[in-house]
Amino acid sequence: MRFRRSGVGSAALAALFGVIGGAGSWAVLDTAGHGGARVPVQEQRADTVEPGVVTARAVDISSVISMEGRVARGPGGFVATATVAPAHLYRFIDAPRTAQVKIVDGPEPFTCRGVRVGADPADPSGDVLLTCSIPGSVKVFAGLPVKVAVRTGHARNAVAVPVSALSGTEGTVHVTVVDGRGGTTRRAVEVGVVNGVLAQITHGLEAGEKVQDPSADAFADGSAGLDPVTEAAP
Repeated sequence: MRFRRSGVGSAALAALFGVIGGAGSWAVLDTAGHGGARVPVQEQRADTVEPGVVTARAVDISSVISMEGRVARGPGGFVATATVAPAHLYRFIDAPRTAQVKIVDGPEPFTCRGVRVGADPADPSGDVLLTCSIPGSVKVFAGLPVKVAVRTGHARNAVAVPVSALSGTEGTVHVTVVDGRGGTTRRAVEVGVVNGVLAQITHGLEAGEKVQDPSADAFADGSAGLDPVTEAAP
């Protein structure tokens, strides 16, 4: 199963992709306090705060979605089921085969296999449901609340930038590329795996190129860039 992603505006990007994922960070030009630890420092020139600049870097990136659901009776035994928010469907690059399920106030998390994602024909609202088969060795009861996590995409050595560096309109996503002389060019890109922090750029940007990030509390030169990030798969 594949869902084709379309470009959206910057506010919508934050709504679509600002959900549970991994963690990411990027280097900054300066440090301050906190025992010498590197922390973002925002620089101000001529009473204006300029946008930060980050460097696209190659990283391993995964998209993991967490949902709340419940235990239900299925044709062959108990299943875990959860409603998939419409915005989360943009993140289903790969069709998940397994999920990690945790019964609230219950046993340890376990692997739930046979994941199925689709509309419930019995539900007139048209909600998309994720369902997986609970192993017979796990003692459960219908109606128990559960938390379900699935990995919806993974890319190795992917060119990535912060989600906040993306902008665009319906059908197109852009980044603002900064050249060696400080000039800027708005460039269309294609987006792949996205988590709550980073976005994979599948076309339109190369590792080492610099882009503006209006949300970054940093100024960058050749020293700034993304720290490699790898998310744990469920």
